Amino acid sequence: MPKPRLRSWNVVLAVAAAAALIVERHLRAEGGIGWVGALVLAIAAATPLAWRTRAPLAALVGVEAGALLCVVAFHASWAATAMVLVELYTVALLGDRLRSLLVGAITAIGVIVAIVLVDGTLDPGGIAMRVPLVFAALALGDTVRSRRALRAAAREQALREAREREEEGRRRVAGERLRIARELHDTLAHSLVAINVRSGVAVDLHDSQDPLPALQDIKHVSAVALRDLRATLSLLREQDDAAPTTPAFELDALPRLVDHARSSGLRAEIDVEVDGAAVPSAIGGAAFRIVQEALTNVVRHADASSAHVRVRASPDTLDIEITDDGRGAGSGVHAGFGLRGMAERAAALGGRLNVGPREEGGWRVHAMLPLSGGDRP
Repeated sequence: MPKPRLRSWNVVLAVAAAAALIVERHLRAEGGIGWVGALVLAIAAATPLAWRTRAPLAALVGVEAGALLCVVAFHASWAATAMVLVELYTVALLGDRLRSLLVGAITAIGVIVAIVLVDGTLDPGGIAMRVPLVFAALALGDTVRSRRALRAAAREQALREAREREEEGRRRVAGERLRIARELHDTLAHSLVAINVRSGVAVDLHDSQDPLPALQDIKHVSAVALRDLRATLSLLREQDDAAPTTPAFELDALPRLVDHARSSGLRAEIDVEVDGAAVPSAIGGAAFRIVQEALTNVVRHADASSAHVRVRASPDTLDIEITDDGRGAGSGVHAGFGLRGMAERAAALGGRLNVGPREEGGWRVHAMLPLSGGDRP
């Protein structure tokens, strides 16, 4: 760590200390040293104060030596004591507590020796007056240093907490964007695939049969898709806006998904066995979306003629299985955001998802969701 530079106010302090020594010498009018000698000695004794923040210990030694000479030469004891106290404060301010204690003990011994040398006797009054001042100056410097360190630590803690809050906010925003994108994909992909299939049926039936039922299905599916889209985008509203009133899709809505798949020409069956088990809304919603995405893939990619949806609840888990007789993984049609979204939904609730071909042919999507995970934040 670079040492502080020589500061102008330290120079001013040194000049003031030299002036105080000369003034006290004039007021006492004692000692056998002349004015010129006293001036030179006072300047020499006060000069180390100019380096008090650059080299505190060296400046302390110089100040103590100069102060002792001034006291011996012309009895400027108070000005000399003040110089030493200022430097002791600086040593404690720029050092640590252990160093301050050691310096205080050595200085206290030096003060006692100086009193004996100057007065020729052990003066209890002088010792009782000056030794406590030594430790008071050190205590003051150590207190200021400690408070500065606490303020610096508090500022650093505040900055660190602000950075952590900012990073957490970015993570939340990214997670919310991913969740909304996943909702949009799950909602729109299923409906648009159904609309595409029904419109193709309507085109094929144009000349041979009445396409009205297919067009009515398209109208119904598109209305459902718009409603789902509005419900999903409402997540972006302000907090003061009204809460959405459309109920969330859960296990009760699974038969509707199967009906949509059947209207696309797929022979679809569903088997739901909950047996009164308490299925949290988060688990039910995730199950609905997994089945929705799996049936969308069957209709759109698998080239399957039949599919079967099975949902069973045990005391601890919800078992979801979607099978079909379509193409296997070799065609690569099951990769993409759909599988990733299903896997993320299952993992977010502490469950797992397995996807792959069946031994007897076709494709299988199997998810297991813990029923205890739906209440987690």
